[in-house]
Amino acid sequence: MRGTRSAFKNVSRDIRMFIGDRDIQLVVQKLEERAKNLPNFSYEFFHVGHELKAIFWADDVSKVNYQMFGDVLGFDATYSTNKCVTFSAGLIDSETIESYQWLLSAFLKIHVREPLLVLTDQDPAMRVAVPLVFKKAFHRLCMWHIMKKLSSKICSDLLANSTLRSSIHKLVWNIYISPSTFEERWINLMFQFNVGDHVWLSEMFAIRDLWVPAYFRDTPMSCLMKTTSRCESSNALFKVNSTAENTLVQFMMCFDTAIDNQCYNQRILEFQTSNSRPDLRCGLDIEAHASEIYTHSVFKDVQKEIFKGMMNCFIFDVDVVDQSKVFTISHMDHNMDFVNEFKVSAHMHDNSVECTCIGFSRIGYLCRHIFCMLRVMKVKEIPDRYVAKHWRRQILPCLLYSISNRLAADDSKESILKNQAMNCVSDCVDKLTGSFEFLSAFVDKMKDIKKYVFDENPGVSNLRKRAVAIEDLLGNVYDTTVLFTPPQGIQNKGCGTHL
Repeated sequence: MRGTRSAFKNVSRDIRMFIGDRDIQLVVQKLEERAKNLPNFSYEFFHVGHELKAIFWADDVSKVNYQMFGDVLGFDATYSTNKCVTFSAGLIDSETIESYQWLLSAFLKIHVREPLLVLTDQDPAMRVAVPLVFKKAFHRLCMWHIMKKLSSKICSDLLANSTLRSSIHKLVWNIYISPSTFEERWINLMFQFNVGDHVWLSEMFAIRDLWVPAYFRDTPMSCLMKTTSRCESSNALFKVNSTAENTLVQFMMCFDTAIDNQCYNQRILEFQTSNSRPDLRCGLDIEAHASEIYTHSVFKDVQKEIFKGMMNCFIFDVDVVDQSKVFTISHMDHNMDFVNEFKVSAHMHDNSVECTCIGFSRIGYLCRHIFCMLRVMKVKEIPDRYVAKHWRRQILPCLLYSISNRLAADDSKESILKNQAMNCVSDCVDKLTGSFEFLSAFVDKMKDIKKYVFDENPGVSNLRKRAVAIEDLLGNVYDTTVLFTPPQGIQNKGCGTHL
């Protein structure tokens, strides 16, 4: 766009000058406009007098995403994703129990249903607030935040001269063992390395039911996310577009840009899934069937289970119990050393299957042990009941990504026409994607229309004064009355020593 670094800095300066002391008021007004003009947009805010204390919002895209993918919810208290979906955004002035309780209550009010599992760091206020609001959801602490402290909590000589670190990691990350097995192995491990009286390790063992996967193995989708590291990657995404010096209005604009980037990447992935075939490596009919029903990214995980079921799992024994066949599956590692033994039951009366590893419940697709059994049973397709809706292709309607459905809070006639024009082009491109011949013809027609528009309107200019352009960018007029002001003296964790 031929813009220099100085030019962009100057524009940012002019925006801040234009905003002045109306920062909070402009944010509230922008949210009011979106709630009025956008479909299914909701927001909540809390203030004491004129001082804003907290604000929360979610649009239609966020709500649909939550309905489809809201089983596991990760809260990251530093704001600032790789495989995460953003369900909503909230800003609070303090990290107290009351602030988090308001935030979670606003989340529940807007999204209606509770998640199955809530994942947070070890923030003590959040630990109290979650069960106060979410009565049914399980609360789980981030494993990464706990395990990264290992090197600082344990003597470096002990870690350097033993396999304690790797042994602990191998144990706590094991998704197959039961709580009783975990406890037995933990006690043996502490005895082996003579750290049974270590204060920090004892404290972590005392709260083991809050962070060790073995204690969540019966919770549906519990293994989708074990750490908030994906939230940390969301931080990186938003920090690319926003800085601590930005006003709240600028932050909101940068947040919109980040969310648009998520939507854009989602569209790219959907396009790739619809217009290409993944490589098959097993040569099984059930693998080909999986490639047709799952998105490419999920298929890679399912394909791994199919491959491991063929190469690393073996049927050791088969019993018939009532109307069920019970297969004993030996699970081997990449070195073909025995790892564990699992029972896979095929219930003939209702054509259902289950495995003692509870893989389908934990991750939403069948495990390698069941795929091993299905291969022997010559089953060519994955039963429909075991294809979770989360992982199917094109489950989100294209309308969600339309321009008018995202940020078109301006209800002027010109804005409506601009959005309709862009939506028409977007709909046509979506319709013709996959057909080179028709898409080429459409591009040629669009070039003709463009030539006609420029030839018939040679004197029309889109140059505007900078103040008018900034006002249009922010979506607010200059004489906005200030009703709300930002909170004073905020200094939360991770913000450094300067306010």
